Amino acid sequence: MNRKHAGTLSVLLAATTCSSTLAEEYITYVGAIDVGHPLGRIVADPVRSKVYGITAEGDIVFIDRNSWSVENVVSTSRLLRDIDIHPSNDYLSVLDNVTGEYWDQPAAVFILNYDLETQELSGILLAQAPFYQMAFGPTDRIVGVEVNQFVSVHLVDSTTGGWIDSVSAGTYSSTEWTGPNFFITNADGTRVYRTELASSPNDLQMIDSSTDDLSLIDTREIGTGFGSEPVFLNSTETSLYAGSTRLDPNNLDLVLGVFPESIYAATGDDTLAIGLDSVYDPAWGTNLQAMPVSNNMMVFGEGEQYLYSFDTSTEQLHVMTVGPKPTCAGDANGDGLVDPLDSGFVLARLGCSVDSGDPDCDIADQNGDGLVDPLDIGFVLARFGDCE
Repeated sequence: MNRKHAGTLSVLLAATTCSSTLAEEYITYVGAIDVGHPLGRIVADPVRSKVYGITAEGDIVFIDRNSWSVENVVSTSRLLRDIDIHPSNDYLSVLDNVTGEYWDQPAAVFILNYDLETQELSGILLAQAPFYQMAFGPTDRIVGVEVNQFVSVHLVDSTTGGWIDSVSAGTYSSTEWTGPNFFITNADGTRVYRTELASSPNDLQMIDSSTDDLSLIDTREIGTGFGSEPVFLNSTETSLYAGSTRLDPNNLDLVLGVFPESIYAATGDDTLAIGLDSVYDPAWGTNLQAMPVSNNMMVFGEGEQYLYSFDTSTEQLHVMTVGPKPTCAGDANGDGLVDPLDSGFVLARLGCSVDSGDPDCDIADQNGDGLVDPLDIGFVLARFGDCE
């Protein structure tokens, strides 16, 4: 190294303080698919490059990311109110509420099943409960909630449609059904989480659905206005987001984080929490970046590689990629330490620019100025030590 470079490093070491994360673009905008249908709810296929949605007019819309197009529209002329993918990833279930009216809820509703390979109707279930929202419960079970001033969560047999059990579950004083989720289950369907609608205070409820005897096991106030708060459980079930609060999914009294806005999606590794306006660090609530688009109807797809959001004003589905995740500043090789191995990683790539097409150059450019140079080595040296 020549004297000029050595002097640059010494000045940098004296002036730099340690930082926990690098400035990155964690959510990257890819483009928009013109859907041309007013979707009220969407779900993303966890294994296929597809998104499915429903409209108030009774349409089921199948969208393909690979072709950037709507590949199929099934018109049912039914009052569709919810949509979910079976845990087997074999079929899509759509809830037909029959009436869609607040004071005229049916005693039973239809659940339409569509094969995800053929996109054709594969079965119809007459569920003996007044579902307005639904989700899959344990094996051969579906749970759902009605709409009324005072409501219950119901459990039915997904093979026969027979009613099994109900439990009182606060209020759902609105026919609102579009947008984010207010009613969800965990991966194996043994736990239900829901937020009340058009109620003050607005409570979050946790219901045990692991057996055929439903029970309300915990509640927490999450809002005081007559609005609604979204609820989201991350894929590893380590974090439950209700409105602007991150909670322990097993203990609603334990707050894990707070944010300046409601969170609509979050990664399973607890590195990103996504609101309408910004992306946040789930632990500290630190603003990591602005969101490329701002819509409250958003879902992850394909193992959280993609984030989709639907704009109701333009009827477009926006596609974004997720990553890279926040890393320790200076840890170029990702081993959890900032040490000579990291400075060596950068040194071996001196002179490399980020537009070279080599992903290692992007990593070695630790200060993000587009060029791997002695400033990047100084960046690493100033942060030697354990990432924690």
